[in-house]
Amino acid sequence: MYLEYFNFTDEPFKITPDSKYLYLSRQHEEVLQALLYGITQRKGFMAVIGDIGTGKTTISRALLNRLDKSIDTSIILNPMLSVQELLEAINDDFGNAAATRDTVKGQIDALNEFMLRRLRFNKNAIVMIDEAQHLSVESMEMLRLLSNLETEDKKLMQIIFLGQKELETKLKSPELRQLDQRIGIRYFLGPLNYTETCNYIVHRITMAGGGGGSIQLEERGLRKIFEYSKGVPRRVNMICDRSLLEAFAQRSKLVTSGIVKAAIRDIEGLSNPSGVAFSGRKKVWEFWKWF
Repeated sequence: MYLEYFNFTDEPFKITPDSKYLYLSRQHEEVLQALLYGITQRKGFMAVIGDIGTGKTTISRALLNRLDKSIDTSIILNPMLSVQELLEAINDDFGNAAATRDTVKGQIDALNEFMLRRLRFNKNAIVMIDEAQHLSVESMEMLRLLSNLETEDKKLMQIIFLGQKELETKLKSPELRQLDQRIGIRYFLGPLNYTETCNYIVHRITMAGGGGGSIQLEERGLRKIFEYSKGVPRRVNMICDRSLLEAFAQRSKLVTSGIVKAAIRDIEGLSNPSGVAFSGRKKVWEFWKWF
C-alpha cells in the first residue's frame, strides 16, 4: 500500500528470507567467512546457532550464492524425518540415482560411492540442515557416522547445522557427546546493536529503491524500534513495515516515535488511534546523511 508513496520498487521489510537484503553486520560477515573457510578446508561439521529471527536462514541463502559449481549441495528444510527419510532426501538432493531405497546401509553405501566419485574430480559436497534442533537423536547420530566417510586426509562431506539455542543444549547431551566434539566451526549469532539496527533499516530501504529524501527517520523513532525489536532482524522488519504503513496512513514522510508507538500498538493488538499529534523539535535522520 505504501510502496508508491515512498517510491519503493519492492517491499523493504518482507519477513521471508531474501539474500538480496542481507545486511552484513560484523558478526554476519564473520559467520559467512567462517562457513566458507570450513567448506573449502573440509572441516566436516559446522554449526550456526541463534535465536529466532537473527538471520540464520538468510545467511544460508547468501552462503549458497557464494559457492561455486564445484560444490554439490543438499538443503534439508524439514529435519523432522526418520533416518531412512533423511538419507533419501540427501541422496535425492545430490541427484544420486544410484541410491537404493531398500535399507539405510544401501543409502549410505550409495552416498559414499557418490562422494568418492566427486572427490576424484576435486569436487566437494555440503549438507545444510535448517531448524536442526528438531533433528532426532537417531538422525544426528547417523550424521555423525556419515562423517566417517573420508579419505586419509579429506572429509568427503561437510555438514552445516542451522538451529536455535535448543540445538546447543541437544549437542551437549551425553548421547551426542561424540558429535559435539566433531563440530569444527561453531558460531553463535546474536542480535544487532543500535548502530547496526539503524544501518540495517537504511540498507533495506535503499535496496528496495527508497531514499532520496522520500523518507525521514526521527532518532527517537529509531530508538523505539530498537528497544521494541531488541535488535532481532525479523522483529525489526515487522515493526518497520507497520511503521511505514502508519506513516502512509497519516500522509507523513517523517517516521516519528509517535508513529512507531502506533505501529507497536497495532502489532500487539491494542487500539491504534488515528491522528497522532507531534510537538517540539525532533532530530531527523535523512537518508542522504547516512552516506
